[in-house]
Amino acid sequence: MVQTPQYSEALADIVSQFFKQYKYPVCVIYGNPDTGKSDTACLFAEIALNEKCIDYFASNMSTYGHGEKITSLQDVNYWFAHQVGKKLFILDEAGIHDDTRSPLSGLTRKIRHSVFVTRKFFGHWIFILQDIKDLDTWKDSELTGMIVKKQVFGNEFVAKIKCKWNEDLITVRDFPKATLPFDTLDIAPFTLERQLTDEELELKGTPNKVAYLYAATGNFSVICKQLKQDTGQEWKPMQVKRALQQYIRQTLRAHESPEN
Repeated sequence: MVQTPQYSEALADIVSQFFKQYKYPVCVIYGNPDTGKSDTACLFAEIALNEKCIDYFASNMSTYGHGEKITSLQDVNYWFAHQVGKKLFILDEAGIHDDTRSPLSGLTRKIRHSVFVTRKFFGHWIFILQDIKDLDTWKDSELTGMIVKKQVFGNEFVAKIKCKWNEDLITVRDFPKATLPFDTLDIAPFTLERQLTDEELELKGTPNKVAYLYAATGNFSVICKQLKQDTGQEWKPMQVKRALQQYIRQTLRAHESPEN
């Protein structure tokens, strides 16, 4: 970060309290369009980093390399479980991705499960949305520690903050802007499973790829790990053996062809 946002000690204390506990890992930031919701989420990430409350953050919106961009729940879960240290994930457009009007959707159910498990990995979430009704279940959830309502009066950004550990509604006026850059026009996609690239789709299940890896390593476990990294999918030794057998059959047929 080139600059440090000019936030008050009082705001830093509020944000730090949220990140220093893990019983309530969710913060909800909501408000009308152009009230600075995404900016506030980035500000909280900056405060948490500066105050040593987190070591890493990621988001489904672009922050130009300052935080990792993750656009699937599959990769978020992997990141929480394997990235050592204290972590924050910012989910922009949360009212779209976790829609309470579709309570049986796979993404909705699994986001809730992932948030519950997140506590074991020293993790926190920030949900950004326009209307608190979009996330009714998080408003009253036992996992939600802080709710932030963003408003604009004239040229002044105001935040009203409710914390689970404080009965008073806290009002923060002259809300500072974050110095952490982010793409305000980013659609901020988020899916259940990781979307494979064209190259990864080409590699997925390719007998030639399996044969190449087998020739190089001769180890089915190593091949499974490499294929998972290449394709984003779990591989079992039996699947590798079948792909290898398919490659052998294809090779034999090619040698038996009259053209050869």
